[in-house]
Formats: sequence, C-alpha cells, structure tokens
Amino acid sequence: MDRRELIGWFDRLNPHTDRMIRRDIEKYRKGLFAVKLQDGEKNPVAGRRVKVKLKKHEFKFGSALFLLDQFGDERRNSLYREEFKKVFNYGVLPLYWDTLEPEKGNPRFSRDSVDIYRRPPLDLIHEYCRENGIGMKGHCLMYNSFNPKWMPRDFRSLKMEIIRRSREIAERYGDDMLDLDVINEMYTVYHNAHGEYGCRDLPVCDEKGHEKWCFDVAKQYFPNTRLFWNEGCYETFGSNISQFTGDKSVYYLMLKRWLAEGAQIEGVGMQFHAFDSSESQERAVYNPYRAMEIFDVYSEFGLPIHLSEVSIPSYGNDEEGEEIQAQLVERMYRLWFSREKVESIVWWNMADGMAYGDENRFHAGLLRNDLSHKPAFDVIDRLVNREWQTEAELITDESGRAYFEGFYGDYEVEIDGNADIRPFHRENTGYYHVTAGPKEQKFILP
Repeated sequence: MDRRELIGWFDRLNPHTDRMIRRDIEKYRKGLFAVKLQDGEKNPVAGRRVKVKLKKHEFKFGSALFLLDQFGDERRNSLYREEFKKVFNYGVLPLYWDTLEPEKGNPRFSRDSVDIYRRPPLDLIHEYCRENGIGMKGHCLMYNSFNPKWMPRDFRSLKMEIIRRSREIAERYGDDMLDLDVINEMYTVYHNAHGEYGCRDLPVCDEKGHEKWCFDVAKQYFPNTRLFWNEGCYETFGSNISQFTGDKSVYYLMLKRWLAEGAQIEGVGMQFHAFDSSESQERAVYNPYRAMEIFDVYSEFGLPIHLSEVSIPSYGNDEEGEEIQAQLVERMYRLWFSREKVESIVWWNMADGMAYGDENRFHAGLLRNDLSHKPAFDVIDRLVNREWQTEAELITDESGRAYFEGFYGDYEVEIDGNADIRPFHRENTGYYHVTAGPKEQKFILP
C-alpha cells in the first residue's frame, strides 16, 4: 500500500470521527475551574486581576529516556535533554534485567556504572526526571526477554532472584515511580509456544498462575505505584480476527481472566510500533473508527490505558516520508488524546538511528540522527504547547471568584505579580482559595 494513501484511508471517515474527536477532547480533557480570592478576614476580594497559565498537562505525554547522555559529546547530550523536556512530561526508565544487572548482585544504579548503550544508569534518569518535574514509568519488571546469562534455571531460585530484584528497585526508586510495566508481551509467549520459539528466556513464565504471581510480587514492593500489563501493537490493533473482534481479542480475554482471578492489574498498555508493511495491518492500525471501538471495549475494565510504545515510521530521511509521518502523528495523537480512558502517549525512540536492532531502518524518530527536528516533532510541540494550552487573564467578581475553562493540569496562578503553581486536575474541580495580603499570597486548598 502506498503510504500516501494512509492519510486518505484515515480521513475517509472524517465526517463522523473528526466531530467525535473534537467533542471528546473538550469533554474529557478540559474542566471548568474557579479561583476564589479573599482577604485575611476571609472577605471576598472583587475586581482583582488574576492570571492563569497551564504549566504541565495532567495527561502524560512521554518518551523512553534510553538515550539520556548517550551521544558521546556534550552538545548533543545537552540538546537531547532540552528537546525532551520541551514536549514530554513523562519518561520511561529501562529495567531490562540483562543490562541493569549484567553481573549478579551489582545492579547498575549509580551514575558511575559501566556504560551500556541505550541503558543509562537509573540514578542518572531519576535525577533528570526529578529536576525537571517529569513523571517516571519503569519498563519492565518481569519480561520473557533480555534476561541475564547468570539467571538461575530452576524455578524456585529464579523466583527468589526476581523477588530480590523487585525489592532493590523499589527501595531505590519506588517512591518516585508513578507507573510500572510488570509484565510485557505475554501474548507473544503463548503464541510462540505453538511455534519454534517456546517461552524465550524466562522459563518461569510457563508456570501456572505466573501472571498473578508477578502482580502480587510487584504490589508487595511497589504499593504506591500503578501496575501495568503491556502488549504489542498487532496483538491489540491488528487485523487478524483473533486479535480484535468485539471482546474476542486474546489480550482482552487474558486481562479479563486474570482480573477475575484477583491479579492486581491497574493499567492497560497498548504498544503502537506500526512497523508492519502489509496492507491489511496498516489499514487496521490506521482505521480511526476501529481504534475508537477498541478503546471502548478495553475501557470496560475501568483502568487507565497507555499508548505505551509508539513508533510511526517515516521510512527514510526524504521530505515526503517525513511529511507523511507528521500527518499520521497529528491524526493519531488527536484520536488518542480524545479517548476518555487513555491517559498517556509514550513515543518510544525520540531520535532516528537510536532504536533497537533493525528497527532503525524504519526511521521512526521525531528527531533526525543529528537531533534536528522532523516535522512530526513540531506537530507534537504545537499540539502540547500551543493548541492544547490554556492561558487567561481574569477579574474576580463580587464573590471574589474568577472562573475559567481549561485543560486539566498544573497551573501557574498569578495575583498582583506573585505566582504559585496549583493543580487543576479532574478530581479537583472545586474552588481554589487564595488569601491576598500586601506582602504574600497564600494558596489554600479547600
């Protein structure tokens, strides 16, 4: 299929889907807020000018931080840091066991750890995220790939090592890790069991009740972190009838079963590595009405949904390929942002040439190899920082209140030149009381 036709394929349903997308962004991503201004005696202060400006979205726009300080020169390292925080408020930490602990008992936590490409020490990423107010997600705790050579083969010893690893990661980062991919691509395990690949290299995943055991262990050591199950793009959005037709998706049925069994699954991860070049698969994943139906079905669980690993290729550095990528990025981001239970979009590899293995041939970065902007990066920047933005100047009424409608997130509220950051999130849509004094502004939640 000519990739230029994908734009028309997506847009053919515009009379229906575009209206729904615009309506649902207003419905699910914005709220009506009020600032109430009062003096030290709790009397309303009328006629006072108040400025509000969105500083950080509640919605998580993210990317993997696997290339942090990985470029070999200070200029590019600094540029990567600046470009990342320009559009992203959420970052993924690599927990792959083989590179986090290549030597048993010596995990690569500290900044002075031995260098491994695409696997920065976790302390380095942790520090960068905390300094810049970036939320953190761990990926992934128990995975049937990328495991160390020294890993025990007998089930009891292996499970003891998994428990130790979970405890050590949690003790160091658990308080700051908002979310965690506990298991990853389990569908692939079952699928491959009928072929020649078996269970890859984590034999314990064949054990009866493995999925629930994983989430039980994770919740024990990460009690305040939300726990996700993460699956692949074509396992979720693919064209095969067993992958999605109503509730007959294999992933859907796996989640349904283990939730019924009491597994502490707290979020649904859906990858979007749109690498398959077959016409049927491309038509499936870029079908907006089909995507909406899929999100509606998975939303029945009442759990947050993450577009967890997004790769939309440009297939080269030519101008046409990059423009097609940008147009698809804009269409997909608008659709994903409009879905009620979707709360995060995570682009996987921010720059070309820095993906895993032969995935680099798809040129699915938002930046080129030299870290210059591709049009897709500018699309996300425009959406996140300009179109989906709220900024207003208000005047308090006789009751001391000033109302505004805006996107959910953290706002800078400025009164008489004094500013503070306040959260205006969907669960906190009430009044925000501000005591106005001649020397200070005190912000008090009701």
